[in-house]
Amino acid sequence: MEKEFAVRFKIVEGNIETQMKQKNVSPQEAIGLLEMAKSQLLENLSKNRKDIFSGTFKE
Repeated sequence: MEKEFAVRFKIVEGNIETQMKQKNVSPQEAIGLLEMAKSQLLENLSKNRKDIFSGTFKE
């Protein structure tokens, strides 16, 4: 079973629009994935990296 969880943030004139797409992902799994992304962002910020988030996208 394929699982998919995508979050998109769009900032327009200071307003943040958020879109989420889920496929076969429980709310608990979604929260875990968001926590993983947060941890990665914070770790890269602490290392003063400019590319603070890395990942892969597969269509």
